[in-house]
Parts: sequence; structure tokens; C-alpha cells
Amino acid sequence: MDVYLTPQQLDLRSDVRAFLDEHYPPERILQMENDEEYPDDFYRECAARGWTGIPVPHEQGGSDGSVVDLCVFVEEVGKTSISLATLYITGTIFGSHALHICGTRAQADAYLPAIVSGDKRFALSMSEPGAGSDFAGMEATAERVDGGWRINGVKGPISGAERAEVIITAARTGTFPGQSRQKGISLFLVDNPSPGLSFEQRKFPAMKALMVNNVTYDDVIVSDDAVLGEIDGGFLNLAKLMDPERLANAAQAIGVAQAAIDDGVRYAREREQYGKPIARFQAVSHPLAEAQAEVAAARLLIYAAAHKRDVEGPCPMEASMAKMLANNVAGRATNAALQVAGATGWEADSPFLRRTLEVRGCELGGGTSQIQRNIIARHMGLR
Repeated sequence: MDVYLTPQQLDLRSDVRAFLDEHYPPERILQMENDEEYPDDFYRECAARGWTGIPVPHEQGGSDGSVVDLCVFVEEVGKTSISLATLYITGTIFGSHALHICGTRAQADAYLPAIVSGDKRFALSMSEPGAGSDFAGMEATAERVDGGWRINGVKGPISGAERAEVIITAARTGTFPGQSRQKGISLFLVDNPSPGLSFEQRKFPAMKALMVNNVTYDDVIVSDDAVLGEIDGGFLNLAKLMDPERLANAAQAIGVAQAAIDDGVRYAREREQYGKPIARFQAVSHPLAEAQAEVAAARLLIYAAAHKRDVEGPCPMEASMAKMLANNVAGRATNAALQVAGATGWEADSPFLRRTLEVRGCELGGGTSQIQRNIIARHMGLR
């Protein structure tokens, strides 16, 4: 089922798996999540192996990798830990693609080599407590001051914001009566730390190692050089950024789902009831078999959409289809694996429970399944 992968991409997947098996075994992941230990070492090790440079052009020291390359990497990491996979997506993919889509040459030269070296991680500050899916309803503002902009407001939840060195921040810079609310949103590169920037850690039952924050901007001043793209045109640039983010989200969800199925199969073959392994009962084997077929189908859609993004450019409909299907399939797969494990899967430290929670959170990031359906319907001419 690897029809979209080159020998080099298969080698990448193999290298990533060998690294994770050696350095991040299940007991290490459990300890990291329970202790809420931010995985700094993982990011540094990715940089040392050249993996943070996958989405960065050659001229800034990267390997100029494709979106397919990114999906290969993120899917394999997702099999081990959603915290690690999301750290890579936020730390590397957001910054590199945003700078490619709408950054200046000076911004690219300043930030992209630092992504490759692992010296700078990014976070994307879009959501707000009062405006989640209604992105155009944001209340954070940026007002012009001498030589720059003053940002005020609260954003959240934002993955990895507190530990990022650069936060791509969306704020309203203008209102245009009679026009779409999408107009008037701008993007800024906010260095962390900055005066007036503060963080509140939010508590979730999964991804506890990543640090998810509310971010408060209290008269945070940035220079004109920190403007990313056109003033009042940030919404369109964010829409372009969403394709690789949603495809990476889908890939990590499928990674989690595949790991859950693999664990379920292993448990079913080892666990005995009524004198034989429970894998021999259709009530156990059929849900796992159906989950495996659905995961394989979702994986093909992800890589087909990623290939289209690499060859043709933006593909919002295909990216939304891939994310919606992958998130939904992953939810069913992890539930099936949890059911096979029974009460063992429901224990607090169970990988079955952790993965069920991880894919549920995955569906909420990058636009919920309902938002993806809206996007697909609009491109079908239904809205």
C-alpha cells in the first residue's frame, strides 16, 4: 500500500522507526506524559539528523522535502507519540511553510536556517477562547504605532506556544463594513520572550508532554519587519498554510490508529479466554480487520492529497477530505482496539486509552470534522 512512496521515503520511514524504538520505547513515553515533560531532546535529535530541515529549501540549509516526505515522517512519529508528532508539526512545518508562502526573503534568511539547526521552534497562534472555529471572529488586535505594531488579546489553546521561540500571531488590524470579516486579519512574527507576552498552561487528558497554552498579549510591540505577508490579508495566507498542516494532522492520526490496531492484534493473540486466544473469536477479530481496511484507505487518500499538493499546489478540498476521513477512521480504530483490551485498556496508564484520547484531540486541531465538511461542501458548489 506504499504506492506513493519512493525508496528514499521508505528509507526515511525505516530510519525514523529505528530511532524511535531505541530512544522512545513505551515506558519512556508513559513517563514523559505522566511527568508532563516537554520533549526538548526529541527536537534537538531531529535537528541533528536533518529532519527539522525536511520542509526547508536547499538555499537555507534544508533538504527541500515534499509534503509527502512530511507525512511519512509525521505518521511514523505518531505511531509512537502524538506529543512528539505535534511538536514537530508546530515547531517545524508551521514556520517553514508560512515563511515560504508569505515571508520576505529577509525573514526566510533569518528564520529558516534556525529551523534547520533546531535553534528556533514555531507555534501558530490562531484560535481564541471565544472564537475557535469562527476564526474570523477573533478579538485580538494589532494597532499601528511608530515603527511597528501593538498587539493585545488572548489566544488559545495554542500547542507548544510557551516553548516556541517564534509565535506566528493572527490579529485584527482593520474592519471593512460590507466586506467579508476575513478581511482585516494580519499575521506577525512574535519573538518569545517579548515584554507583555505571558502564558497559561491548559490541562488536557492527552498530549500532556507538549504544553498547550493560552497566550496573553498585553501591549506586545513588534516592528514592521515582523509583519508576515500583507496587512489585512492574513486570512488568505493562513488558508494556504492549512493544506500541509491538515495533511500532517491526518498522517499523525493514522499513525496513532495503526499503532492502536497493532497493539490490539498483539493483545488478542496473547489473551486467552474459553481455552483459546480471543483473536479466534469473530467478535474480536472482525472489528480490528475492518479498522485495518479503513486505515489503509485513509492512508491512501492522505498520500494522494499530499502528492497533489506537491505537484499542483493548494488543494483545500483534498486536504479537508483527508483530514476528515483520517480523524474519523482513527477514532473508530482506537475504539475498536480499546474494546479488545477490555478493562485493561481502560486503565489510566494504558496505551489503548492514551491513543483513544490522542485521536480525539487530533480531530479538534486544524479545524474540526464539521469545518472540514463545510470546506468540502463549498468546493462541491453546495454552499
